[in-house]
Amino acid sequence: MNRRLKNVVYAASAGICGSSAGAFSKIGMGVDEFFGINHQASYTNLARFAMVVMVVLANIGVWLMYTRSLRFGSTLTSTGISIASNYIFTALTGVLLFAESSSILWACGTLSVMIGVILMSI
Repeated sequence: MNRRLKNVVYAASAGICGSSAGAFSKIGMGVDEFFGINHQASYTNLARFAMVVMVVLANIGVWLMYTRSLRFGSTLTSTGISIASNYIFTALTGVLLFAESSSILWACGTLSVMIGVILMSI
């Protein structure tokens, strides 16, 4: 792979890991509703602990992938790609896993951020 492609892959992976950390924390806080556990304290605490571990691992993944992306591209490019992939995968996770809805205003704001980062990198 060439340097530019490695930069994109690692930066996008960092964004996906960041989005995953948010999803794991949301699942951990609502473990009763998400897994259907009926207030059995030992299972609830075990599931929450597992989600805390997943959040920590996802955050480690963010920093590993982000620092690797910095080897192959500029800070601005790596940051922009990471932010964009984080926003996109956070929206997909929210819609698919948590049945959330994304408004037009949210989409316009995300698009504005992405355009701003692209303009700064030119």
